[in-house]
Amino acid sequence: MNKTALISPFLILFGMTLSLYADTASHLYDAESGMILYEIKGGAKVTPQTTLTIRGESKLRFKDWGNVKLEEESGFIRLTGALKHKQYVRRLQKQTQDSVISADYENEQLLERKKNPEDHDRNKETSKLMKIGVDKVAGLMCDVWVGNGVKKCMYKNILLKMESHILGVTYVKEAVSVNFDINISKEKCTVPDFPLQEFALFKDKIKTTNDAKPENVCKVLKDISLGISPENIHCMTKENTPLEREKFINDITKDIFERQKIFLPRLLEELKIARVCIQKSNTLYNVYECLLPYKEIKSQMGIDTNIKMEDKEEIFDTIEDEFIDLQSRISCINRSKNIIDLSDCMK
Repeated sequence: MNKTALISPFLILFGMTLSLYADTASHLYDAESGMILYEIKGGAKVTPQTTLTIRGESKLRFKDWGNVKLEEESGFIRLTGALKHKQYVRRLQKQTQDSVISADYENEQLLERKKNPEDHDRNKETSKLMKIGVDKVAGLMCDVWVGNGVKKCMYKNILLKMESHILGVTYVKEAVSVNFDINISKEKCTVPDFPLQEFALFKDKIKTTNDAKPENVCKVLKDISLGISPENIHCMTKENTPLEREKFINDITKDIFERQKIFLPRLLEELKIARVCIQKSNTLYNVYECLLPYKEIKSQMGIDTNIKMEDKEEIFDTIEDEFIDLQSRISCINRSKNIIDLSDCMK
């Protein structure tokens, strides 16, 4: 019998196995296409007087086994208690075979960079984590991976759920709807029609003009869950001191603090102007006109202003009380260096 005839089927099978392995290794996901909807929750007790809350949703669309994907996130970041703040968050990132495009909604532009090796790493989500079992998320059994302060559930190498509990700050992203092998049209993977800026050095770890933004709160919490940088690992140790927690809180709320430092003095000035305007007003209509700039500042801070009183003196007294209270705190506000300082000023 011809030995070549016996060996050939084995070689063919072996070659097919190698080819299949090579294809799988080059894929980010073990599903060709799909769309996943997530719910996002999180928050922290910033100080005894102030609470940070994160609420939002996320959508992942992908095709070509994850080599082309579009991730969108939107929601709100809110401070309640001594400090009041509400801000809308919106993020979008598209990955193609060769590049990563991020949408900068504030400046209405797209930032593009070339993919780095990390973007192609199918083990990125579970690096430095340990597999401990299985769980059920969105009706699917997924593998559970854990690390310091982080827990993930993966299905077909796709993140279905991620929980991070770090220094008293919680962030949870959980799939609520999963659909695989669907037709992802070109239109569904488009980005906003903004000018494209090639930014070869644009990386998440490098400081850019986008870092001082509200979405930075969510982004920092997401990035820490990867546990890939020395800074992140340090944040997840069990021996953290109260000072280290304060630093972490102040870092992730830097944008909120800077906005408050701008708006609180403006609010004081508008209260001062509104007082004088109300005193000079002859009609209730004029009184409400006096309140418009004040209400606009409050709106930008995410604070509701439902002044529906129908008595000029009652409205004036309300504005006067708020003016006196804020004026008594303004020196402390101006001296504050971070969100914790500011919260103490407003308690």
